[in-house]
Amino acid sequence: MEQKLELYIMPTCPYCRKVLLYMDQNGIDLPLRDITVDPGSRDFLKREGGKVQVPCLFIDGKPLYESDDIITYLAEAFDGADGAVIDEEARERLDDGAACPLL
Repeated sequence: MEQKLELYIMPTCPYCRKVLLYMDQNGIDLPLRDITVDPGSRDFLKREGGKVQVPCLFIDGKPLYESDDIITYLAEAFDGADGAVIDEEARERLDDGAACPLL
C-alpha cells in the first residue's frame, strides 16, 4: 500500500532547502505545500501538526519534523535514494548559519 506524502515548506528556509536538495539529488518528487503563498496550507500545518514549523513531511496525515529525520525517512522509503547524504558540492549551495524566519 502506497503512503500519502506531502512536504510543507518555506522556500527561504535553509532546512527546507536541505530536504529539497536531497530530493533533487535522488530524484524524489513529492507534492509541495508552500506555506508562504498558501494560507490554507499554513493553517493545515498548525491545525494538524500542532505547530507552524517547516520542513514538515506529512506521512498518511501524520507529521514528521526536522530536516535530518525527513531525509532519513526518504532514504529508507525510496529504494533509489542513495543513503541519507547530501554530497559536498551540492551542500555548498546551502546557506551556512541561516535560520528560518519566524512566522
